Amino acid sequence: MPKPRQPRKARIATLIARMPSVPAAVAALAAAAAVDGRFTSRGGPTALERFYRHMMEKGRAPQQATCEDFAAVTTSRTGLIVLMKALEAFDPDVPLAPARPLRQEWDRALNARYNAKTPKARVSLRVALEPADWPADWAMAEPLLDQRVRRNGRRYRPLSVKGRASIIQAVGLCAAARNWAAGQGVHLAEAFSPDLAEAFLRFLFRTDNGREPVSMRSAADYFQRVILFARRGGLFTAEAEAHFAEIHTALASEATDETPTKHAKIRRFLESHGLADLLHAANRCLDEAVDLPAHGAKAFRLRRKAVVFALLLNGVDRQGDLSTFRIGREIMRRPDGIWTVDFRQAKTGGKKALGPYWPITSRIIDAHVLAGRPDWQMGDRLQELDGLNLLGLEDGAFATYHPAALLQEEFGISGHLVRSLVTDLVRTHSPDAAWAAQALLGHKSRWMHQTYRTDFRDTAALEKYHATMAEIASGS
Repeated sequence: MPKPRQPRKARIATLIARMPSVPAAVAALAAAAAVDGRFTSRGGPTALERFYRHMMEKGRAPQQATCEDFAAVTTSRTGLIVLMKALEAFDPDVPLAPARPLRQEWDRALNARYNAKTPKARVSLRVALEPADWPADWAMAEPLLDQRVRRNGRRYRPLSVKGRASIIQAVGLCAAARNWAAGQGVHLAEAFSPDLAEAFLRFLFRTDNGREPVSMRSAADYFQRVILFARRGGLFTAEAEAHFAEIHTALASEATDETPTKHAKIRRFLESHGLADLLHAANRCLDEAVDLPAHGAKAFRLRRKAVVFALLLNGVDRQGDLSTFRIGREIMRRPDGIWTVDFRQAKTGGKKALGPYWPITSRIIDAHVLAGRPDWQMGDRLQELDGLNLLGLEDGAFATYHPAALLQEEFGISGHLVRSLVTDLVRTHSPDAAWAAQALLGHKSRWMHQTYRTDFRDTAALEKYHATMAEIASGS
């Protein structure tokens, strides 16, 4: 005969008896939820008992659990998920963010096992010729890249390894263009000529066999490098140099003539947003993250998004620099809770130190760093993350264009446009403060900041931003 079902209270008491190490209130909640069918993940009470017993043996509070603690009490991805769900449901004071790396490790292992694909060999569709395959006069000029040369009143210094490689690549493509033209029935002389310039241009923009043409910027760069090589080697006739230069100028102009587009994007942004909305978006991301499991990837992305928006607006840093900030190195937290930044810009090589961030920015960074942990763990957290990337909270620089992707996703603008608007705000507030714009953008030259000028000085969006700045300054 089937064994009679025990009363509800008896079943709850039985489950509680299996959790002697679990705090009484937590054990009671977990047992009742399991008996009533409100917590359906099997093994929840056992997982809780194992976790609390481990922490008790280690002599630490459950709130101090580390990734190693979670690894010690779980042997599978499923077991980890059951434990995290149980803690989230019955003891939300236990931070789950420390378990995130372990969850990621399990995910990577399973993905590698079940989603592994045989890598396909990559075939380059645009191969530059090696110097050994260049025309003889070109190959003879190659050693000049490593020498001091004077041509027609111009002085050329030896190139860096990177600069040399870029020129070798461009000239190799130009040599490949000759062979490509020959395949089209057009046989060109070995010397640089107007016809070679035209062939090189067509070669870069050809679309046969599924190829995609290079961008205007890349084409302009290739032409510029070929011009530098031919000038250094004395390989140009006046006619050929003029033709190469004319094409380069046209390409560069096409690539950089973005002012109407930029202004149109700024106008669309200002029609429905203000710069202050970046801060509002950052706060909204934090609010959304609070309602999600602290250990989850979605909450992590929202906190990181908030930090990106706050830093772009507060420091007007280039996204490439922002993506490399390391905790305790380029960006540091003072004892009073305010974060400061001091770094050398990748693009200009200049130092940039604007002093303390706004209190609101510092609070947003704190929330990202703590990831759901209590405030009193900040000291331990900073030691744990010392030297790690601020955005990813891990080793190595974060994706350079991630900030741009977030701005595009949220507002349809780029970090460059944010720099334009904030710099214009500085000039609007104090028209003679060229030094302020210079410091804000980190340029050595005062004239460089003119690149970021816009035509929108007297808009409601900027007035709203002024008001937000005043609120921040007053500590409200």
